[in-house]
Amino acid sequence: MTETLDAFRARARAFLDSRAERDPARARSVLAIFAERSAAEDAEWAAACRAWQRELFDAGFAGVAWPTEVGGQGLSPAHAHVWAEEQAPYVVARGLFDVTLEIIGPTLFTLGTPEQREHCRAMLRGDEVWCQLFSEPGSGSDLASLRTRAEPDGVGWRVTGQKVWTSEAKHARYGYLLARTSVEGRKHDGLTAFRLDLDQPGVEVRELRQMTGGSSFSEVFLDGARIGPADVLGEVGKGWRVAMTTLGFERFSSHGKSFRALVDRARDLDWSDPIARDTYVRAVVEHRVLAAMEEQVNSALLAGKSPGPEATLAKLAVAQLLETLSDAVAASLGPVLTAGAVDLDDEWRRLLLAKPAFHIAGGTDEILRTLVAERVLGLPRGS
Repeated sequence: MTETLDAFRARARAFLDSRAERDPARARSVLAIFAERSAAEDAEWAAACRAWQRELFDAGFAGVAWPTEVGGQGLSPAHAHVWAEEQAPYVVARGLFDVTLEIIGPTLFTLGTPEQREHCRAMLRGDEVWCQLFSEPGSGSDLASLRTRAEPDGVGWRVTGQKVWTSEAKHARYGYLLARTSVEGRKHDGLTAFRLDLDQPGVEVRELRQMTGGSSFSEVFLDGARIGPADVLGEVGKGWRVAMTTLGFERFSSHGKSFRALVDRARDLDWSDPIARDTYVRAVVEHRVLAAMEEQVNSALLAGKSPGPEATLAKLAVAQLLETLSDAVAASLGPVLTAGAVDLDDEWRRLLLAKPAFHIAGGTDEILRTLVAERVLGLPRGS
């Protein structure tokens, strides 16, 4: 019999209370990926994330809704939702495995071969970090126009090209790569998804320093890196279908829970200015709407249904929430935000500097609105 949600919540809370400090004000924010860290601090953080992930695996809290055959717990999406809710206010090392576990892992156990699915267990144990090698200079929103080429070499392929804005590539052992294997026919039809071992000649990872000071993103240069026949994910030439599956996972998140602490923390700022106060109230309302949308997506997953357009709409709502909240914070704090010597919670500076990324990552607002217009509302394509 499946463990009830109440029993699972009690078990999760007891585990967290025994292993970590509950402090919502200091718990990890979604904006932590933009934080500045020295090389030593970054290595220490990555090691702590690996250790915490292994602890979760050993205690039976890793991959809550993943299939048991790949190392998961085989529980429902609702149980995973409860776990995310319970873990959120605790001060633990998180973030290194976000892309690995939220995007790439589900793609592997959904579409991978039995051998490829074995990576899922290593991910859950904290042994393997993966990165997603999709975006390229000039091929961000129009993913199908990518130019990285995988050329047959008689045994497998040799891949040459450049990827950019790759999360945590500097810590990753493997990459989930989308490359062009044919130039015939439609551009969507010539793509193939691959597993790429990053620990080999022909792969160079260079950190990208963001204006927030952080360097969680990298650009990856590929110069004849080798891909074997067992590294194809899905079918040769069918990479677009694989990528669309992945983007479905990427666009669904639990940001409503993640941003709650940030919205609540802003309550302590000075809201004496009526315009600033009204903007903050609007941000609170938008956060409630986002949380409700994510509850709807979670209910669909619990019922075994595809979340459909709700995932896309929720992603748009995240970007809108951060835009409104940053406007409110800027109106409240004013010039203090730009005064480096002033003692100020760096989270607010990160919010203003990082907000443009949420309008781009996982598909730009314009691309997502077009998807909604064409595939949900049934509006005609533009000429």
